[in-house]
Amino acid sequence: MEIDWKLAAPIAGIIIAIITLFLKRHEITSLKHKKISDRLASSIQYFEKYYERGQTNQLVLDRAAQDLAKSPNVDHNLVNKLIELHQNYLINFDRMIFLFDDGIQYISYQKGQAVDLSKDLLIKPFLYLSPTPRRYVFMAGYFIFAFLGGMLFLVVINSTGIQVVINLAFLVISLAFIALAFLCLVLEDRLKNASDFIKELKEADEKYKAMERPRTIILLSGNNKKF
Repeated sequence: MEIDWKLAAPIAGIIIAIITLFLKRHEITSLKHKKISDRLASSIQYFEKYYERGQTNQLVLDRAAQDLAKSPNVDHNLVNKLIELHQNYLINFDRMIFLFDDGIQYISYQKGQAVDLSKDLLIKPFLYLSPTPRRYVFMAGYFIFAFLGGMLFLVVINSTGIQVVINLAFLVISLAFIALAFLCLVLEDRLKNASDFIKELKEADEKYKAMERPRTIILLSGNNKKF
């Protein structure tokens, strides 16, 4: 049986593109976060005025923490916990803020006077599924929608003698499938980041509790300013 290369080559190209995009998904979805910003001034201000200042108004503390982290989703207690773990080389503060912000729609965070990682930070439940099966559902959705969208698009560009209205309908459906594929890709990446945030934070907290002499924060004060 002879192979119709005019048809096989585009199909192979679509499959390769789908697989390549899937393998590069974390790099693609994180491009918007690759920016450099100078946080020195806000860091110094936070440690001078707000770090472990329980007597200050909670709203002011939260606003200061959000300014430091450049995130509207954090509060004073969570930021202090991240600083504490970063100070002991157990996490990277900026990475954890990125994971938290990107996965916030899947994270249940109960704000309070103190952060209890075993109770206050959880993945939001959905049909009793853990994060891993839910990610597999998104992965499967990506491949299914991307393949269907690609094949329909291939039909549109190779069709002859088909009414324009039908071609337009196929094109719209194809683009809808491709959009759903990208949505599955983004949601899978966000769920992974949410899961990584909670996992890494709890692992770091366990290591911190096991440390005999954890590093403490030296606050900036007076003329001799140092950490």
